[in-house]
Amino acid sequence: MIPKELSINSVEQVYKNIKPFINVTPLIKANKIIDETFKTNIFLKFECFQKSGSFKARGATNNILSSDKKDLQNGITAVSAGNHAIAASYVSNIFKLKNKIFLYESANPYRVNVCKNYGANILFTNANNAFDKVRKAERDGYKFIHPFDGLHTLQGSATLGLEIANQIKNLNTKVDNVLISVGGGGLISGIGSALKQFFPNVNIFGVEPDGAKGMTDSLKDNSPLRKVEINSIADSLCAPLHMPYSFDVAKKVIDQMINISDQDMIDSMLFAFKNLKLFLEPACVAGFAALKKMNSSTLKNKNTLILLCGSNIDFQSWNQIIKNSQ
Repeated sequence: MIPKELSINSVEQVYKNIKPFINVTPLIKANKIIDETFKTNIFLKFECFQKSGSFKARGATNNILSSDKKDLQNGITAVSAGNHAIAASYVSNIFKLKNKIFLYESANPYRVNVCKNYGANILFTNANNAFDKVRKAERDGYKFIHPFDGLHTLQGSATLGLEIANQIKNLNTKVDNVLISVGGGGLISGIGSALKQFFPNVNIFGVEPDGAKGMTDSLKDNSPLRKVEINSIADSLCAPLHMPYSFDVAKKVIDQMINISDQDMIDSMLFAFKNLKLFLEPACVAGFAALKKMNSSTLKNKNTLILLCGSNIDFQSWNQIIKNSQ
């Protein structure tokens, strides 16, 4: 059962609140070439065109708007491999907040520069102790904006599900399958909880790299992993742990997890460039990669939506990933 705080009425109010600070991103029907490649009717949701470059802007904005002013007076803190750090830097900028943004030492230089352009106070940290650092900042009075857990973060992600449902209905159709990249699980939990209320029979597929399959293993154990072994080019999906709240929602809405290799994502990056003319990061194209592993009976004559969740990558980094695979 979907938690009451993620009901459509609640999410609609959140959407109304955050809408002045985010983009309504396009949802389109894919062309015939893409449909025929995967033997299904493909719809694409371009959340990569969101403020800050990813869906993370929704949850970050909702966290700020849902906080008491006194809780924000010392500023905010966040931890991320990049996309959430950029979103936290974005909201710090528009709401004029002090901040401590913890970035993994391995963070892409392009993402670091985007954070700096928003005026972020960046501190580099090892992924293994990143959450310890941000919790200390929280104890020092900074408001912690969690990258994938907590009510306000999931409500932000749920507005994306609401937006998708409204756009699909405006096309006078329905959606049968939705493929969503999974890192910490906040995105799939939020979107899935909203879409299941609009389309009860929709299949929600989570997609994880072989080298960062924390949600897959958490679901097998029926418990959120406190440590995930990570080794993947999809750094946006390399959450070092999972959390109880988002996991509890995730296990209610995920119908199946699909694991993909780094090479699967590289092939899909090239496919997206060829067919969409976009340079997309590995995490963003995970849905394309997963389609090749799905049962044809699940796809044939069905409407399948791929969420392009975000893409904070520059051409140099994109090209280097491709070159390294050759």
